[in-house]
Amino acid sequence: MPRRPTLCLAAATVIGGAMGIFGIGFAGASTGPHIVAHPNNVMVNTATKLIGRNFTPSTTYNVKECGKTNWIAPQNPCDITNSIVVTTTGRGQFKSSFTVQTCPSGTNSQPGFSQTCYIGVPTPNGIDTITLLGAARITVTGP
Repeated sequence: MPRRPTLCLAAATVIGGAMGIFGIGFAGASTGPHIVAHPNNVMVNTATKLIGRNFTPSTTYNVKECGKTNWIAPQNPCDITNSIVVTTTGRGQFKSSFTVQTCPSGTNSQPGFSQTCYIGVPTPNGIDTITLLGAARITVTGP
């Protein structure tokens, strides 16, 4: 029976090597652009810290606050008055502060409101579809 552990180890080595060669990762692993907001539950007109990863290196992006992560042109669920410009490092990363407002799709701005917004980079995806690249989900609350 000493061959079984060797076969299992050999199979695990081959499978592990194939995962590395073909870029297969574990469930939940993200290889595409991704933005994280700290904190992600923010009072309106308050800053949050954005950390972006896996973007194209040494590239400038216009980051916006939007009410959706996907939409069809000419719709624009983004707050055109609230955006920042970031430039990624040579490793495709950025860090920046972002002051949140109420995203345009918000239907309630009465005291004590709470709405879900997204922060990312509006990017054409097809003929008339826009995707919010890297979208960080945030909750914006009101006083």
